[in-house]
Amino acid sequence: MEMKAKARAIALAVGAMLVASCATGDAAFSNVYVADFHSDEPARCRTSDVPQSHGKAREFFSRARQVDYKTLHDNYELAPCYVEGTLSRQGKSCDWQIRAGATGSVQCGEQKLYFACDSCEDLFKAN
Repeated sequence: MEMKAKARAIALAVGAMLVASCATGDAAFSNVYVADFHSDEPARCRTSDVPQSHGKAREFFSRARQVDYKTLHDNYELAPCYVEGTLSRQGKSCDWQIRAGATGSVQCGEQKLYFACDSCEDLFKAN
């Protein structure tokens, strides 16, 4: 009986570690702060085309999936406007951008992560 209890405890611990290792989103990024908006085509791409609140930016990174640069480049439009700011990742301050095409990036030192969100339409609508 004791052996079964130990085996069950180990199985539960391994399961919990697997779930935690797959988790992304809010636990990965904290202190998401919107600082500024930029547009290369102000007549076509405006502030209303990107998430403007800290909460919407945080939600974007919570829902978005991390992709490699080739996937981002080959499958998503690089919109001419974006909102940018800072966030914390693993205790470090990082810079981020979210583009109107529901893509984004996070720059932490030399490391750059890319994101795409196929279910974030509601975050890109003006309030």
